[in-house]
Amino acid sequence: MGLSATLPNYTDVAEFLHVNMEPGKGLFYCDDSFRPVPLTQRFLGVTISNKLKAIEKMYELAFDRCCEELLNDKQAMVFVHSRKDTMTTANKLIEYAAEGRKQNLFATPIHHPRFDYFKQRVQRSHNRQLQDLFQHGLAIHHAGMRRSDRNLVEEMFAEGIVRVLCCTATLACGVNLPAHAVIIKGTELYDASRGGWVDVDILDVIQIFGRAGRPQFDTTGEGCLIGMHDSIDSFARLMVMKVYIREWDES
Repeated sequence: MGLSATLPNYTDVAEFLHVNMEPGKGLFYCDDSFRPVPLTQRFLGVTISNKLKAIEKMYELAFDRCCEELLNDKQAMVFVHSRKDTMTTANKLIEYAAEGRKQNLFATPIHHPRFDYFKQRVQRSHNRQLQDLFQHGLAIHHAGMRRSDRNLVEEMFAEGIVRVLCCTATLACGVNLPAHAVIIKGTELYDASRGGWVDVDILDVIQIFGRAGRPQFDTTGEGCLIGMHDSIDSFARLMVMKVYIREWDES
């Protein structure tokens, strides 16, 4: 028996395991129609040639997507590709919220019945970044944090104390913490072994998108991938579901 959550070449694996390939006999493939919550995928491509302006545009698009979810009283996860960028992204969201006078959208729900409990736990934490972000309704999550702090963040997000969570892909592996929307900012990550930037693995994108939609609370989930248009187009072609592609240029 072979089981996998994300396995695009399942027929090759089945053949390797000498599985009866007749449908319903030995090979069972569960496509997206088996999801308990239907998933909508959105791909946002940036065509700005200036690298710094393009990166800034990606932050803006991530902010817009977060606002769209918060306006509908939903939560969002913003996945980035480095520990440092979790805090950078959180600060960018706070900055844009202040500029657009949308702080109330992100604000920690002070009337939540467990607000005081979590506030005390955050104050006892040695992580200054968590303390600074708490009042803004945001948090970060990555493998470089203490396990106790990661547990705290996961609990706060599950309880709805944290509205937007900026995290790395480690959260998508082995942690059952879904959100209505997951947003992946950027399609490239730095590979030290290769000494340069490489595309994110498509399986990682599928894994992260699998976090979208909470079976007990949502009727739909949404996965959004933001990146340079050329790269986004390639990812869109690799995904098996219907996609929605838009372009942003300098005009």
